[in-house]
Amino acid sequence: MGRFGFLHSHPGHRARQLRWVLPLAALLLLAVAATLTVQYRVSSQAIGNEFFRAHKTIHHTGELLARGTLIGGGVLVVVVLALVLWAFRVTHRIVRPVHTLHQALAALAAGDLGVRVEVDRTDEFADVAEALNRLVDEFASTLGKVHALVDRIVAASPEGAARPLVEELDRTMEFFRLEPRRTIR
Repeated sequence: MGRFGFLHSHPGHRARQLRWVLPLAALLLLAVAATLTVQYRVSSQAIGNEFFRAHKTIHHTGELLARGTLIGGGVLVVVVLALVLWAFRVTHRIVRPVHTLHQALAALAAGDLGVRVEVDRTDEFADVAEALNRLVDEFASTLGKVHALVDRIVAASPEGAARPLVEELDRTMEFFRLEPRRTIR
């Protein structure tokens, strides 16, 4: 798991996370800066005119506006940072199970029928992981049945007649490894 559970540890998945969150954060910060600038300009004119009429100094008004803008900007930056952290956390919760499923599928493509997927969730990702585990179990069971059937054919056939079939099956079975089981989380 990445730092504080926000960034994914896998570089490719972390890059996908950053591609979604960073532009959103930049856009949000740009919107905040533009809003503050417009607010400062409008408020500066309106408050400056009002204080001028009340015989207050414009300099004092400018200081009040600058301090208020600074405080408002600080609060908005904190809110934006909180939103960015939240966005990283949400994307990490999506990327992590996808990465787990990706690892399991890569192992299956390499012939590892002992792989199982475990996802600590109760949503669609858990359903997909459960279906993938059932698929692997059924495939391993089918391969075992085929192997047993070929053994029976070899036992019933004359010596050497079924040898090419057995050799082909053995080459196929070498690719698929049924044991040991391992769980990807």
